[in-house]
Parts: sequence; C-alpha cells; structure tokens
Amino acid sequence: MASTKRLLHLCVAAICFSPFAGCDSGGPQIVPVEGTVKLDGKPLDKILVEFWPTSDGPRSFAETDAQGHYKLMTDDGKLVGASVGTHKVTMKDAGLFAKFMGRAGEGVNMAEGKKPRISGKLSNAESTTLKVTVDASKKLNEFNLDANVK
Repeated sequence: MASTKRLLHLCVAAICFSPFAGCDSGGPQIVPVEGTVKLDGKPLDKILVEFWPTSDGPRSFAETDAQGHYKLMTDDGKLVGASVGTHKVTMKDAGLFAKFMGRAGEGVNMAEGKKPRISGKLSNAESTTLKVTVDASKKLNEFNLDANVK
C-alpha cells in the first residue's frame, strides 16, 4: 500500500515537472501590457507600438485605437503581453505605411500628403531612446507613452 502511494506521488511529480505538462514552459514569462500613446496631450490612433526586449524574449506589438489605447501581444499572436524585463520601445505612424499593409491600409488616404506624427528617432529599435521595464510582480503593466520625443 505504501509503495503504491509512493509510486502515485512519483508519477504526479513527473507529470507536473515534465516540460510538456504546461506547469513550466521554460520560456520567458509573459505578462499583460497596455497603455496609451499621446502627442501634445492628445491620443494618437493608428500608431504601431513595438516592445523589443533587450534580453531573451519575443518582440510584442499592438496598434493604437481611436483613443490611443494599445494592448500588446507577442509576435506569434498566441500570448497577450510582453516578456518580463527591459524593452526598447518603438512607435511608427501606421497611416504612413498602410499602403504596404494590403487590405488594412485601404481606408487610409495616402494622397493627403501626411507627415509622420512620430519622430523618426522612435521608429527604430537601434535609435529609440524610449525604454521601459516590464515587471513580473504586476498583474498588468501600464505604460502611457509620449510621442513628443525629438
């Protein structure tokens, strides 16, 4: 009887600690991240926000809605949020490159001669000066981003 209990406990432990069980994925920890993007105090719509981790982890991205709100998801589209740790943040005016996005850009009038609303410095992970740290202890990491960086 005691050996049967011991065998049962060993089986449960083996299943729980198996990399295929889902108890521990072994990958970077992903936590929810959202916020708003504003320019001169006004929310910006159609801004592509990207979080580029400075260590291991996937890139995360989102596009802002009419209120400037974004909610990140990982590159593979499977997880909501961003990996724990420091990230370089980039922002791009999605309205300016909509013609390259196929059907998603059909509603954007490229003939209006729009100028970028976001500094070119913020559009590249190599040149951006904007960094944030995603904290594992928070249920939701909220980052309100200012697009006024020159």
